[in-house]
Amino acid sequence: MNIKHSVNAPALSGKRSMLRRFVTVATMGVLMLGVASAAADGKKEGKGSYSVATIAGVGDGYTGKLDVKGDGKFKVQDEGDKLVFISHVGAGKELNMKDGRQKHTCGDDKGEGSKIAGMNKDTKVKLTIEKSKLTFPEAGKEASGTAPGKINFLGKESTVTVKYSVKEDGGKFVIKNASFDFDYTKHMGDGKKVCLMLVCVRPTVNINISNGVVEASK
Repeated sequence: MNIKHSVNAPALSGKRSMLRRFVTVATMGVLMLGVASAAADGKKEGKGSYSVATIAGVGDGYTGKLDVKGDGKFKVQDEGDKLVFISHVGAGKELNMKDGRQKHTCGDDKGEGSKIAGMNKDTKVKLTIEKSKLTFPEAGKEASGTAPGKINFLGKESTVTVKYSVKEDGGKFVIKNASFDFDYTKHMGDGKKVCLMLVCVRPTVNINISNGVVEASK
């Protein structure tokens, strides 16, 4: 019994060793395939942050003015002839409103929609800008200008004018600042201002990007 066991032990050990090598090689193959696939896709992306600002108050003069502010994050994708900026604003995933306005502005993760803007947990805001309308700086230099963009929000689209300043840094474009005014009433079902009792939110919302990096081909 002991002799038979001693004869089979090396063979069993060898099989285990071979199995380990096979698993290791297979795992590395999958990882390399994933890396190669990502490289083949060649997708250029970016990200950054922005601020939201408007006011609320009573009547057309917004008596008793209340500041309405928020901070958000965005991602940007290079889609060939255009850049697409996307922020997942529903349920406060990428938008944080100040002064207790978070839930009734953005809704929540439980699926309860916003009481003000009609958003739900899946709502996103998308800004699309054609590259041909932008000035891309040369290596190490800066450029600025204005460009038309299209906002898609709550299933409707409107046009905005984006003012921007950007710097090239190591093959990437750093957004020094960019801003535009956005009329949210163009995306509301009834086209009216959002109001809570007698207090209404001014239609003009200012979006200001002060921190962003974009990877894009010119």
